[in-house]
Amino acid sequence: MAEAALTVNHTTFSLRTLQHAWHPLWFAVLMAIGMTLMLNAPFLSALQAKVPGQYLLQAFLLSMLLLLNLLLLVLLSVNRLQKPISIALFAVGAISLYFIDNFGIVIDKSMLQNAIETDAAEAQGILSLNLYWQVITIMLFPFLASTLIKIRRLPRMQWLKHWLLCVVLIMLALSSIVVVEYAQLAPFFRNNRDVKHMALPFSTVSAAVSMGNTLLQQQFPTEFTLLGQDAVRVPYAGPSKPRLIIMVLGETARADHFQLNGYQRATNPKLSQLPVFSFQQVSSCGTATAHSVPCMFSHMGRQHYDERIAKNSSNVLDILQRSGVAVTWFDNNSGCKGVCDRVANELLFQQQQSEDCQNGQCLDSIILSAVDKQIALDLTTDRLIVVHQLGSHGPEYFKRSAEQDKHFLPECGDKQLQLCEPSSIINAYDNSIVATDRLLADLINRLQQKTDFQTALFYVSDHGESLGENGVYLHGLPYFMAPDAQTHVPLIWWMSPDYASANTLTTTCLREKATEPYSHDNVFHSLLGMFNVQTAVYQRNKDMFQGCV
Repeated sequence: MAEAALTVNHTTFSLRTLQHAWHPLWFAVLMAIGMTLMLNAPFLSALQAKVPGQYLLQAFLLSMLLLLNLLLLVLLSVNRLQKPISIALFAVGAISLYFIDNFGIVIDKSMLQNAIETDAAEAQGILSLNLYWQVITIMLFPFLASTLIKIRRLPRMQWLKHWLLCVVLIMLALSSIVVVEYAQLAPFFRNNRDVKHMALPFSTVSAAVSMGNTLLQQQFPTEFTLLGQDAVRVPYAGPSKPRLIIMVLGETARADHFQLNGYQRATNPKLSQLPVFSFQQVSSCGTATAHSVPCMFSHMGRQHYDERIAKNSSNVLDILQRSGVAVTWFDNNSGCKGVCDRVANELLFQQQQSEDCQNGQCLDSIILSAVDKQIALDLTTDRLIVVHQLGSHGPEYFKRSAEQDKHFLPECGDKQLQLCEPSSIINAYDNSIVATDRLLADLINRLQQKTDFQTALFYVSDHGESLGENGVYLHGLPYFMAPDAQTHVPLIWWMSPDYASANTLTTTCLREKATEPYSHDNVFHSLLGMFNVQTAVYQRNKDMFQGCV
């Protein structure tokens, strides 16, 4: 009797347990609703701003996001992995929400790539207690749900049937919305492509899949294409000195904050006293370093740029080196993104013994000692020295300038820019431009003393920066939606009298050309032209300085 009672009680307990266990697909529905409601305040705000008053369209768009998130969860609802994957997706969405909400950026493929290629010091600059607190607060829901809800284990065939039915129903529902509302959805997505990047966590996962596909392709690289095999330096008529050119690759500098371009603040106190030419209408190839740097040194140009092709073919530095130019790259940023892999290069920010360096990051003044050592070498060949700045890299702009360059106070000293007064953010950023001004002037001073060379300095930034305009901070927005602040970059040229004479560059002509529109597309061909390198890949009409010859 006791055994029978025990058996009955055990059976009753098991039935009750089974009765209260959730079907795995219902758990997926709960998580999808939670994600859609808790992670998409910016998405909802964007809908209200883009299509105000069109509540039916907003409801359809929100329903589409809910279905996409549900589809994502259903596809990943595999037995014991369902809860961990749901928690992971919530975490991805929570982190993405923080950056969208606080900095106005979007998490697309380019931004993820930029994050991966960011070094530890830069990553530390954007971490904050507010980030941790916001993520932890959101993560309470998925942790509690996963702890309190028991998921029923279904027989394999039954689970497969239910899973397949659910996928079909979701696809039918999505298709129905598209068919019914196509007349409104088509123009919405065509005119508001930026909104999809705020649909969390589906958009982030989609970007990660796209980036993963790119990384996978890199594991099976295509054959390296050698360009400019015919490159030769054409000597100038008559005796001439060798050329020494310093190219300064700027970081996060925007053209409208340069005094040389009409900015009302004195952010270029030193350069404004020198005979430099500021090209005022220059656009970048991208809005992030990981894209812009390899793009500007490639031959493809922004419209035709393909990262995989660029990383598997010669860039302009390779061609210059092949023609006999001695090329050296000094980096004070997070690396050259593959551009300098085949030329002499050095990472300056690893020099922790310098007083200009703290926690893996150095003031750009460290570049000067590296250049001094390089130009002191007893070389008589044409030389190109490329220096990659840390420049105005955010959000900790106040760390990019020394005390002597802090002309504008008070500065924002918080990495959470949204907590600072807008004027203090601009002050800190402008001080970083003053520091760049000092660096360029110091480099020009060194070149002026190299009278045994034809010397020149060429400066261009990789991209710009948003400083809170319309709630947007930092950079990295998709190019089609990026404001001018992120794509309009400064470009400055200085040359010695010997260089000007040998290349027949007149002040009048350069001043006229400084008002014309250019872009990073011109860098490849202009660098070849600076050393008079002739090759089939060189296009004279894209050389910024050839119109004066």
